[in-house]
Amino acid sequence: MVVRSVVRRSRLKELGVGRATFRAAGELGPVGATVEIPIDKRIKAAVTIENAGSQSVTRGFTVFICYANVLSDSSGDPEDDLITWYNEADETDVNTAPETTLNPGDTLTIETSGVMASHWNEGDIIDAGVVVYASVGGTYEYYDSLKIADAVKIVAPTLRVEITDVTFSETD
Repeated sequence: MVVRSVVRRSRLKELGVGRATFRAAGELGPVGATVEIPIDKRIKAAVTIENAGSQSVTRGFTVFICYANVLSDSSGDPEDDLITWYNEADETDVNTAPETTLNPGDTLTIETSGVMASHWNEGDIIDAGVVVYASVGGTYEYYDSLKIADAVKIVAPTLRVEITDVTFSETD
């Protein structure tokens, strides 16, 4: 993993994205680091949100991720960012957690199912735009957005053969 990107952070509203990670072959990389993912794997995100407010909140939180070679910088407005990044995206990934109560300081990690890295070419370095929101009575509440520049580098498939056991025995 090579640290090379700059995270552009939008203003934190009452609820905000505290940490985000990207998973490849079971390994997580922190926000701000470029994660190498083989072209034959999926890019899976684990986004942790935190109730940074002073009161409990119960929602079915949704994480929406847009991936593209280049995404615009965050506007500071999560709803506008979602619209912009969606229009710029090569691929998107989304997951909604079951309704959860977050007390002040509580965190919740939401994982996506992932998108195929094969959408891009080997050597491509792509941006990710992460937005967290919830639907409340048919109205969307947008909480935070985060652009992660150079989030993922697409690399060649890996070939790994390991010795898992050796047995010695007596013979004539």
